[in-house]
Amino acid sequence: MVNVKKIVNTRVKYLLNSNKDFEAIYNGMFMNPEYIFAETNDGHNITRYTFKQVDERINDIAYSINKNYPELKDKYIGIAEDNSIEWVYIFFAILKSGNKPFLINLRHPKSFADSLMRSLNVSCAIGSKNLEFDTEYISLDSLNLKCESGYKFNFANEIALSTSATTMKEKIVFYNGLEIANQILNVEEVLKNNKQVKKHYKGYLKQLVFLPLYHIFGFMATFIWFSYFGRCQVFLNDYSSDSILNTIKLHEVTHIFAVPIFWNTIERKILAEIKSHDEKLQEKFKKGQDLSIKLQRKFPNKGIGYAKKLMKQVNSKLFGNSVLFCISGGSYIKDSTLYLINSLGYPLYNGYGMSEIGITSVTLGDIDDRLNNNIGHNLSSVEYKIENNGLYVRGKSLSHKMMIDGVTYNYSEDEWFDTSDLVHEKDGKYYVDGRRDDLFIGLNGENINPDVIEKEFNLENVNNLSILDINNNLSLVIEINEATPQNVLESIYNEANELNNKLDMSYRISKIYFTYDMIKNPNSIKVSRQYLKAKIKENKVKLRSFEQINNASNSDVDPKILKVVKELMAETLSISVEEINDTSDFFFDLNGTSLDFFDLVSSLVEKFDINVDYEDNAVHTPIEIAREIERILSR
Repeated sequence: MVNVKKIVNTRVKYLLNSNKDFEAIYNGMFMNPEYIFAETNDGHNITRYTFKQVDERINDIAYSINKNYPELKDKYIGIAEDNSIEWVYIFFAILKSGNKPFLINLRHPKSFADSLMRSLNVSCAIGSKNLEFDTEYISLDSLNLKCESGYKFNFANEIALSTSATTMKEKIVFYNGLEIANQILNVEEVLKNNKQVKKHYKGYLKQLVFLPLYHIFGFMATFIWFSYFGRCQVFLNDYSSDSILNTIKLHEVTHIFAVPIFWNTIERKILAEIKSHDEKLQEKFKKGQDLSIKLQRKFPNKGIGYAKKLMKQVNSKLFGNSVLFCISGGSYIKDSTLYLINSLGYPLYNGYGMSEIGITSVTLGDIDDRLNNNIGHNLSSVEYKIENNGLYVRGKSLSHKMMIDGVTYNYSEDEWFDTSDLVHEKDGKYYVDGRRDDLFIGLNGENINPDVIEKEFNLENVNNLSILDINNNLSLVIEINEATPQNVLESIYNEANELNNKLDMSYRISKIYFTYDMIKNPNSIKVSRQYLKAKIKENKVKLRSFEQINNASNSDVDPKILKVVKELMAETLSISVEEINDTSDFFFDLNGTSLDFFDLVSSLVEKFDINVDYEDNAVHTPIEIAREIERILSR
């Protein structure tokens, strides 16, 4: 039986009595070499890595850096690696070699990543494959010297990471070991207020590494916090739905931390499945949800277990029984999503943090605390204050330094950091209302927060939408596919107008625009209005009125190519061609999986003799795929 209290107390005590630097964090993390650090799988079989094995590989890489590249001392070195056990090796090896890791955001455009690395004067990047950044590349495989017994490493004590590209400025934030240690030490407060977070399943606590490790949420809440206390990290092979669900069940994952888009997608798929059944089953599911929540209210300690048994038919197809603690963070999550996931017996909490301030709060209370969509109260390493409805944070776990557009700014723990988030406080808990920097001043002089209005526009059949100020008009921009049928387009427009007319006059939008162009930065988890405004100004997002777009045509697509695409889709999914229309979405309309899609791509590559690598967020309908094939063939 795992003695969690003893593990936590021992490692907290060690860290409190240490120098609270990265070397101390590392030594505390690797106290028990026999513990399992991480697990991976090949789709069927699990591979386990002990803390001893991971430590030995880190030492070999760090030693190789010191011996092969003696000029690399106190330099920034980039991690050119996606989530993997190799990422962990590289991160700690850079620190051990006396250098400072830069957590490269691999979703940034190459030009943007290169610019960040130039600003930081990154000496080189280490990875499993050459991603062709402008800086020197060092292959991880080449760092293969065996570390000498008793070799003395000189740890560095700083890391750097960039923000998640939701603003138009380059921003790099810096953390030292003390600031990371202070975030780790919040554990005592967290465990005191929530027993669920330390729950194990069959003797193990396993954290799914879903969030990018270069992001503060993934780095701190997923990786550092749990690894420090000797818990296991489970790595994904890819981000397909099948891979995620298979990994959770195969490894019996207990903890899942993700952004709202993950949880919202889970909600949408469950509701779509329920909706496909008759009204009697739909009503049974709704009653089951409500009863589940009532049980969790009445039995705070055992209610989650009761909920899982009650909703077994649904959650057996989802995550199974092992998942015990979940967090959503990064942006606003829908109330309905919180209700659904919690009703299934998967306790989903809401958290808050930023690249500049780390993880600063999380809900830790009962079922009602989880459902009312607050972000908790500030953890012990930070203070919150509200001025003019804005949230300010200070404390000993915030970043001590930032580089904004190449200019360095130093901060002390006594300085208040302006998050630009609009919040209100109630009963000691904080609720995020939106962003200050996106405010629109209405014709009546009122400050209008577009985030508040956006929540009212839950439109179907749109890719993304945003409400922002365009030429002094509060405007709604709707991103759709070129293949959107005319009747669907009209339905979107009419629904948007109906919802708008229900708003108070001071909050109504005055313009509705459509666009075929992507309005969200691919590296962001939500639409940035600053980004969208810049793209509109550059004419990279072309806006059209309803009247302009209503006559759009899809007749330009080669009917022969379209016919073949439909036939291959039908063959892949074992359905008839008649079930597929021009705009059928492979995933949502035809219930295809990511593995099915990979099969389809292989068939298309063979049939048309083309070289293409469709990702999950690429084109999914027959007409989109046919148009893309035409584009490739015309090169």
